[in-house]
Amino acid sequence: MIKTIIIGKRSVLTNSLKRQLNNFEIISQNDENLENIQKSKSKKINLIFNNFFPSSKLNELSPNYFDKFSELSILRLSQILTKLNKKKINKIIYTSSSSVYNISQNINSTKADNLNRVLYSSFKMSAEKLIKNFCDKNNINYYIMRIFNLYGDSNDNFSFIENLIKKKKRNEKIKLINNGASIRDFIHVDDVSKIYSKFLENKFKSGYYDLGTGKGYSIKSIVDLINFDQKNITKVNKIEELSNSIANTFEIKKQIPNFKFKDLNLYLKKKNNLSKFKKIKPILKFNKNRNIQSGSVIYGAGFAGKAILKELIKINEDVIFYIDDNPYKHNTFLNGVPIISYENLLELKNYFNFKKIYLAIPSLNKEKQNFIIKKLKKNFFDVRFLPEKKFLISDKIDVNDLNINEINDILKRKQFYLKKIKKLRKQNILVTGAAGTIGSEICRQLIFQKTKKVVGIDKSEIGIYNLDKKLNNKITYCLGDVNDSKLVDKIVKKNKINLIIHTAAYKHVNILEKNIFSAVKNNIFATKNLCDVAIRNSCNFLFISTDKAANPKSILGITKKIAEQICLEYSSISDKKKFINIVRFGNVFGSSGSAITNFLDQINNEKPVTITDKKATRFFMTIQEACYLVLQTINIKKKGEIFILNMGKPVKIFQLAKDLAKIKNRINPFYNFSYKKIGLQPGEKLHETLIDNKEIKVKLSDEIFLVKSKQKIKKNLTNSIKLIYEYYDKLQSKKLLKVLKKII
Repeated sequence: MIKTIIIGKRSVLTNSLKRQLNNFEIISQNDENLENIQKSKSKKINLIFNNFFPSSKLNELSPNYFDKFSELSILRLSQILTKLNKKKINKIIYTSSSSVYNISQNINSTKADNLNRVLYSSFKMSAEKLIKNFCDKNNINYYIMRIFNLYGDSNDNFSFIENLIKKKKRNEKIKLINNGASIRDFIHVDDVSKIYSKFLENKFKSGYYDLGTGKGYSIKSIVDLINFDQKNITKVNKIEELSNSIANTFEIKKQIPNFKFKDLNLYLKKKNNLSKFKKIKPILKFNKNRNIQSGSVIYGAGFAGKAILKELIKINEDVIFYIDDNPYKHNTFLNGVPIISYENLLELKNYFNFKKIYLAIPSLNKEKQNFIIKKLKKNFFDVRFLPEKKFLISDKIDVNDLNINEINDILKRKQFYLKKIKKLRKQNILVTGAAGTIGSEICRQLIFQKTKKVVGIDKSEIGIYNLDKKLNNKITYCLGDVNDSKLVDKIVKKNKINLIIHTAAYKHVNILEKNIFSAVKNNIFATKNLCDVAIRNSCNFLFISTDKAANPKSILGITKKIAEQICLEYSSISDKKKFINIVRFGNVFGSSGSAITNFLDQINNEKPVTITDKKATRFFMTIQEACYLVLQTINIKKKGEIFILNMGKPVKIFQLAKDLAKIKNRINPFYNFSYKKIGLQPGEKLHETLIDNKEIKVKLSDEIFLVKSKQKIKKNLTNSIKLIYEYYDKLQSKKLLKVLKKII
């Protein structure tokens, strides 16, 4: 049996290990004991380093004792490693501390380290590096154990739990820093020694391990649980400390999957003789599965922040944190929600699924607001903010103010989560209609997917200007018309484009009914032109169509249907390795000029909402989900196909208007909903469909379907396209409409 040498006689953990291990020896870290290790008859030994400067004496540390601090913290460790026979060492366990996680926050701080915590953490980190370096070079298994807050030994003078219990029994005073708002992970010392034992018995992966339960309890909740006398509590505020310290148990659980930790609640009950007992629950849990621990964050712990929290609670949206730039608010709570710094939020970014960040400081001027928004968007995907002072003094509602969960609730859709699409990483992508609702969201998601290069083209100057502000110069912008072949060719060649995503189109049914020439130019000619460009430059091509193209009745539907047919014909002559595909979907919630924005405008101005027909239905999904699923089709190895998205069940337009009115009522209880029926307009249908009578859909996944035609698609559109150009040039609208209808 391999003998275990524990270095560090006075350690609380050493006392626990005595009860856990069999073949072991405990020594202090002096030279005489080192000689005994060298002379040991054991062929192999395990080493556990529990030696360090005593934590309980940190507050007393003065410059006069720095030499002793250095000696006990790292000098002795380096001497032991230097003098020992490397071939005899089987494993090394180094007892470190969770305090090392405080270094990134404080290492460059100019503030005084009055409690010597940063000094302690820095030396612990140095010792860790020393162990790792030594073991890597000598091929020795090592486990660096970063232990969180210990309890379980009444002789532990550094343990918060043990000191609290003692002081209560003695009726002594305690200091409660920052009102006890900080959150800590507590682990019983016997659990640590059991874990050490398992690491000695088994060959686990070398590396760093957090030793804690993965559950965070607020200090205040523990003080309240044991009924500590309020007269004996001295509150010390404005002290800088780490607000949340919770172990990442992911690696430990991989090695010891079914390990059961001792219950802190039961320990406190027993030690304090509590008869009436209500368990405290962990405020935070550390979990690498982001979909489990998720919620939103409010930036600004003031009046507006409180108001937003109230609204989010109404729609059952979880808020995990407040962020505030005022350091005096850090480590406190507002309405039960912890207030942390922005730096803390970045530290926690990898451990939580932050759905949205709400900026709630309406007093900011435009410059400061833009600065904070830009900062947030660098690190978080979905940042929401309210126009200046709007939340406090206006009852107007806007699409951008609506929560995605709220929209999904109205549309009866489930929440979805963005995932990485690896195929996009190496792509240079051109997005047409980049300033439009769909185009701009696709550009935004391509940035999120870390696409190699994104180029956006749009003929709207103001659209490009707004897109530039929205995306913070993260894409290349081109002002121009996609019907300009030479310009698009130049853009594709210069930027080495691999994929064109064609979203540019005229899309308003009522307007296009009276503007057939513009509809043909922008929806048909532009698509044909871009297909030509894709063929010439050997690019992939993805065309965004609409449900109006299924059994088309309007000019919009007809021109989009013909554009689909053009894409399918070009696909048959394209490079075998390249695709020309189509994605067809329904209405995007809140796109510019849509029924939604029209309803909101009427509701905000307290006018009757105009309804075509109370039975009319439409397919809807959020812009975020629609664009994400469009990008998902790029992963599907198909060519010359029409994809449709799972739009769910159609939504009654009248019910949708009433749901929007309810949101208005939450802000302004005096608002009364009214409506006016105007009948279906030219080109409009009572109900939309995603496939027409001659098509069937084939399921690829829960979100995406293929559209297959029941009959052969007529090929060779050349003659028909020539006629379209001819009647377009002659401005013969009746003949033009006739040939369009004949094609479909």
